Amino acid sequence: MENYQGVKFRFHRIGDIFHYDARLVALNRWAWLFSQLGLTPVHPEGAYGNQSYRTGEESFVITRSGMVPTAGLLPENYCHVSGFDPSSGTFLTEGPAVPSSESLLHRALYLAVPEIGAILHGHSALINAHAADLEIPVTREFHPYGTPELAGSAVELVDDRIRFFILKDHGFVALGEDIDGAGRLTLDYFGRLIDNLRDSFPALQK
Repeated sequence: MENYQGVKFRFHRIGDIFHYDARLVALNRWAWLFSQLGLTPVHPEGAYGNQSYRTGEESFVITRSGMVPTAGLLPENYCHVSGFDPSSGTFLTEGPAVPSSESLLHRALYLAVPEIGAILHGHSALINAHAADLEIPVTREFHPYGTPELAGSAVELVDDRIRFFILKDHGFVALGEDIDGAGRLTLDYFGRLIDNLRDSFPALQK
């Protein structure tokens, strides 16, 4: 797993607060659950993963960079990415937090797949290792986290059918019409993984 080096893009804060609704509570609930299941492993500077929900064509609320998930909602753990200036490669944000290092990935997927309303991204060595058994699509090449190349590889892979996939040698991405849909999709694959492991290890069947 890559060493975390912070965000690799520019951002400009245009507001100290952002408005949110009940979806943020749901997003926080899934972020916390993923961390407890080991789907977004916690490390000294945060957790390996990021989650968001759409607020506009290319705007979204996303976890902050270096966020450690909490059971209770802390709005300061999130920020609103309200726009992007392509001429300077700068995100426009609202709220005190630095947006997730994978904001480029989330923006690219929202633009590429207009019907999705939420993106949940995590890291599981077991899911990566059993991708073929679970019939999970994988991007063609590895790219470092937080880069336009990584975002581009995801957009290249997704189509009208693919809603769960793996970024090669990186982590999984779940796309949903809403947050709960993306979360349930992830748990479906995770459950199938556990079933496969149980079949492979007789000791787990006792």
